[in-house]
Amino acid sequence: MFRHRSMTVCAAAFAVLSSAPFAAGHTGGKDILCAVTHTVSCDPVGDCLQGPATVHNLPVFMRFQPDNKTIEDAKAGGERRSSQIASVGGDDETLVMLGADAKSGWSATINKTTGSLTATVAVDGVGYLIYGSCLTK
Repeated sequence: MFRHRSMTVCAAAFAVLSSAPFAAGHTGGKDILCAVTHTVSCDPVGDCLQGPATVHNLPVFMRFQPDNKTIEDAKAGGERRSSQIASVGGDDETLVMLGADAKSGWSATINKTTGSLTATVAVDGVGYLIYGSCLTK
């Protein structure tokens, strides 16, 4: 049950990722393309599942679009979605985004210098870690 629930919840939660005007240091209007490289999910008793995005039915690519405050994501099978976020912050080096979807909350952080993406999703006692690489320049 944990595996099937994680696939549905995580896919829905990450579909909400989007972007708003970026903090200083990012050129407005430039899309940021990210590839999900690794994921980990854990339930309340400590059972964890690691692997690529497809293990959790997550998108394999995400494109942040700052001008229209959205992100488009694509799964391995080609399914695409887009959505909005609730808040964006950060500084010259880091972009931090927060949001909610259905019964889950999420955060995503992109290092504008290295392009690393680290994200979390929390829903009903299950946590997800998502790692990726982004083209930021």
